[in-house]
Amino acid sequence: MKNLIQLSFIGALTLFSAVQAAEIDKVTVTPDKKEMAAQHRYPMRQDEFYKFKRTYELSNGMTLSLFNQGSLMYAKLNDQQSERIIANSGSAFSSTKSALKMHIDVMENGEVSGEVFIPVTSVATNNSEGRMAIISAIQ
Repeated sequence: MKNLIQLSFIGALTLFSAVQAAEIDKVTVTPDKKEMAAQHRYPMRQDEFYKFKRTYELSNGMTLSLFNQGSLMYAKLNDQQSERIIANSGSAFSSTKSALKMHIDVMENGEVSGEVFIPVTSVATNNSEGRMAIISAIQ
């Protein structure tokens, strides 16, 4: 009886140690921005991108310009430096450098609607936040 209790105790202790060791060995790997972007890439052709190439007036007073250089697509907010973008779907784009994202719907009659997520970085806290702007007009 004493041996049975000891064996049960040793077995439980071994099982507990194995479970605890398995939890310690768990590692979460987060892909970087380029890897994440590559996973969500939509292969947009130049003729598909053509309807998005223009300057949009945003509800916050800023402008967003979309253009291409060869097969590469770019976005530019106001007079800031242009950022390379990739298509995530037939109407959504994101920057390869920052958290800039946009969704643009171009209707057959030429009307445009959509939204733009503009990243805002706080230098003091080194946190990245953002704000949304709505496309309100085409220039």
